[in-house]
Amino acid sequence: MTKQPSRPDTFIHVAQDLEVAGLLWHPEVGDEVADRDGRSPIAILVDPQGMTPDELRSTYLWLPTVEQIILQFEARQAVLFHAGLEFSDRRVCYKTVLHVQNGHIESMAGSFRVSLGLALRDLLISDAPIIVN
Repeated sequence: MTKQPSRPDTFIHVAQDLEVAGLLWHPEVGDEVADRDGRSPIAILVDPQGMTPDELRSTYLWLPTVEQIILQFEARQAVLFHAGLEFSDRRVCYKTVLHVQNGHIESMAGSFRVSLGLALRDLLISDAPIIVN
């Protein structure tokens, strides 16, 4: 399955899609976040200021790093078969290919992180019954 993003090619939109698809954030110092109200720029969580994980999740949108996305693939037993630039006569883009139990998932985007995020989103919403603790 190959999918293009339905929204602009920005990682904040992909992060919103990941959250809707069921990716749960366990807040940690060092995580990249964006304010849900959109008034502040992207930041690194350095001081939770006494907020509970639920309060952090309701205040901030988690922007998982490339490493965190790859860990999510591993937790779901998806094999990262290919991730990198793809050159063709029609386009230059980043392509991600995951091998999963019921086939493969492909995504393409203008940035490496967005391509990985789209593949994770598609993995989360795929028909495969995946249980992650």
